Amino acid sequence: MVTVERQSHVVIWTVDRPATKNALDHATMVALADAFEEANRDTTVRAAVLTGAGHVFVSGGDLRELRERNTPQDAERLSDMGFHLCRALGELPFPVIAAMAGPAVGGGAELALACDLRVADLRASLQLKQARMGVTTAWGTVPRLVALAGVGVAGRLLYAGHEIDAAQAKLLGLVDEVTENGLARTTALAWASDVAQASPKAVADMKRLVREATAAGPNARALERQLFVDGWSGPDHHEAVEAYFARRPPRFGDR
Repeated sequence: MVTVERQSHVVIWTVDRPATKNALDHATMVALADAFEEANRDTTVRAAVLTGAGHVFVSGGDLRELRERNTPQDAERLSDMGFHLCRALGELPFPVIAAMAGPAVGGGAELALACDLRVADLRASLQLKQARMGVTTAWGTVPRLVALAGVGVAGRLLYAGHEIDAAQAKLLGLVDEVTENGLARTTALAWASDVAQASPKAVADMKRLVREATAAGPNARALERQLFVDGWSGPDHHEAVEAYFARRPPRFGDR
């Protein structure tokens, strides 16, 4: 479920699935895509805030739905859907600010990194745990991560899948502001309101310039998609998912 609110020229999107820690199922991803498209058509929108209900941003994909969707075709659909969702954020003609009231994990971290700016409560955290689940990132994230934090930091976060808290994320350039708990949304809305005072065309042009400066090479997407598909339908991902539901550490094989 995604709720949509409006405050003057600012639109607020909230992923609202508290029972699953705001995990992304198919319906929620479709709802987000529809919300982004609707805002793109609305020429009065000048900024947006993306957040999650409660004390979580987005906890990743909904494994209860995805558990049995383990074919290469399933992986292609998930990869393409998430990629287009993140690309849509980048192509919107106004900035999108992620308000992180809590953890952003896996696909949730990819979604947060696809936003233009990020504000996080002290209790928030960020974790790209894909390698621990036997897969790669799939939504165009690696070039964004490298652009924000550099090759070394990106590699460390991707290879080990470490969870970092909001303060660490700010030091690494992955979060732009850390607030007291409960204030990330308020701060993001204040930033969005400031953006809404500027020329909409100039802001849209500035966003294009910033995005162009960090654009990925032409082969990055094809490689990312293929590696994700291979991993998703492979034994390590199957083992990681079953270990998750069995509440035990996964037992991965050798390369």
